[in-house]
Amino acid sequence: MLSKKISLTLSTLFTLSLCACSTHPVYNGHAPHNNIGHHNAHSRYSDVHQPRVNNWQFPENNYRPINSSKLLSNYTEQLAMKLIENMNYINSGTPVAITSFVNLDDNLQTTNIFGNHLAESFITEMQEFGLSVVDYKHTGAVHVTPLGDFSFSRNGKEIKGYPHIEYTLTGTLTYTNRGVIVNARIIGAKSKVVVSSAKGFIPSFIVESLYPTRKTDGLLLDAVL
Repeated sequence: MLSKKISLTLSTLFTLSLCACSTHPVYNGHAPHNNIGHHNAHSRYSDVHQPRVNNWQFPENNYRPINSSKLLSNYTEQLAMKLIENMNYINSGTPVAITSFVNLDDNLQTTNIFGNHLAESFITEMQEFGLSVVDYKHTGAVHVTPLGDFSFSRNGKEIKGYPHIEYTLTGTLTYTNRGVIVNARIIGAKSKVVVSSAKGFIPSFIVESLYPTRKTDGLLLDAVL
């Protein structure tokens, strides 16, 4: 199953790697941009309403395609395949948990919509590669409410009987003036040994697409910060 999946995705590697072939200096979110690149007046955000991911600001003058078929899942699939190719000690019966990707800062305890979306996407990709993925956020019950029926929770008290987890897939996010550098790894829960790792780059317009904005007659009114 793994070889079939890998063969189907090899053809996408060259196209996606073009987005990550250049050097991306780290941008601290505060210094003015000196980025000279593609620019479209219809896709510019004003300084006031430009959305932020914590201390990182979406580059105003960075290239934003008007129409693009690229999704976050395309880049996650590439990273997942690299992890499978580099993987040791794990087979289809090994329980693997996938956690939120965190900002590479001084406490490694900060994430955002992007970090959570990455984790959700990896659940699908790694399961398709044949791994046994543990979803520890499932409560083991169904809660019926007037707003919907729920079986997930981020409240530890509502999650009963944590499953046995041998390995964890997680990673860090480094924000640059063109996008985000993602360092993913699979770590042994007891040994803390990195049994697989992969590095990739996701352009800012992909990250930006995860943050909804409100528009009227084509004008940006506000953004989710």
